[in-house]
Parts: sequence; structure tokens; C-alpha cells
Amino acid sequence: EKFGVRFPGLGGGKCGRVVSAFKRGLRKLGYVPGRGSCMTSKAGRAVLAYRKVNDRGQNQHAGGAIVKRVLAGRGAYRVRHPGAGEHVEINIGKQVLVIAKGRRPLQTYHVSTGKSSTPTVTGHFEFYLRQPGYNSHAMYYSTYFHGGYAVHGYASVPATYPASHGCVRVPIPEAYHIYKSVFIGEDVFVY
Repeated sequence: EKFGVRFPGLGGGKCGRVVSAFKRGLRKLGYVPGRGSCMTSKAGRAVLAYRKVNDRGQNQHAGGAIVKRVLAGRGAYRVRHPGAGEHVEINIGKQVLVIAKGRRPLQTYHVSTGKSSTPTVTGHFEFYLRQPGYNSHAMYYSTYFHGGYAVHGYASVPATYPASHGCVRVPIPEAYHIYKSVFIGEDVFVY
């Protein structure tokens, strides 16, 4: 006889051992769900990044199939530039930013890049300027990689479409951590 295991869906506010295990699984795969045993907004953003990477629709709900994949250790971002050592990859098609070391994704975030009328520049760059706090354009903890193009926190980071004037918008709660995780001279690949 076969016994099937049913994996519960995990939405906002769910708490317990399964949530703890799920968040541990996300961290091992290079996502940033935060600690604790409850599905917080931070965990929801990690699920959104996971969904974007794995082409699973763009929302913050972890259905049973996603929980099963994460607990099985599947769904990490596939780094495109493993020979670059510590570096950042910004995947415009998937709308994610990945802080990687070699072929290992360390932190994967959902982002919103430039809309079609003001696209994000693509290519190989290096971070060259850091700007803490807010600036006059409501950009929060900005790290510039080419001309006026920067990775920065912003109040509006749509889940389902590129919306910026060319920069790489990250959610305000993630901005400071990303800012502290990257460094001047670090390689940035935008594609």
C-alpha cells in the first residue's frame, strides 16, 4: 500500500514546526525568509522571490507543491557567472537580484527593474558608490553600479512588472541588508 504525504499551504500568519522547517529550507536554497516559526511579510517576500526564480506565478503564498519542493532542497537560483567569485546578478527576466559566491546563491530577492520606456542597463559592471539613508528621490540605501543606475530600497516594488526609471528597486525592509552585503568594486551582472 502507498501512503502519500500531504504538504500544507503556508500563507501569511501561519505558524508552527512546518513553517520553521520551510524557512530553514528556503535559507539553504539562498532565499531570505527571516527567522522564527511564523510566516511573516519577510517570509512572504522570500516566497515571492522563490516563485519568480521557478516560474510559479508571482504571489507570496507557498502552496503545498512549493513547500514540498523547498523541503526537498529544490528551486535554488542557478547562478550564471560562477567564475566571478563574490558577485551580484540581476535577472531582468525573472525580476530578482542574487548575491552569490561562486555558483552558490547566498541571498535571492524579488526586485522591480526599469519599465520598457526607461529600461535597466544590461551588462557587466562594478559597484562604485554607496549612499546611505534616503536621498532626494526617495531612494533608500543606494549602491550605484553604472552612471545613475543603482540598487536601492523604494516604497513601491511591484511583484509582477518592472516599474522603475532604470534602477533596481528592492523592498524597503530588505534595502539596508542588501546595502551591507555588497561592496565597492564588486562585480554586478545585469541580464
